[in-house]
Amino acid sequence: DRNIHFHVPRDPRDALAGVLSQFGRRVVAAQSIVVVHSELGSAPAVARALDRLEHPRIVGTIAGDDTCLVVAANNRDAALLARELGDLVG
Repeated sequence: DRNIHFHVPRDPRDALAGVLSQFGRRVVAAQSIVVVHSELGSAPAVARALDRLEHPRIVGTIAGDDTCLVVAANNRDAALLARELGDLVG
């Protein structure tokens, strides 16, 4: 009988950094949307980490299998957010 335990960081910033460094591939701003490309199957984890962050520039997220769309309030916020998230991609 095996007991498997998963460690989920308490700080949402740490969780986001972990998910993006491990699964993130590319981040691109497209007007007021930031597109986060990731490994297949990991986009929901990226979206969840972003939602938990409660980032002031993020209006909401939508996740597919390998792509997460991050909606920002405006083009400037999207560009700044893309740069910030791109720095976390491994």
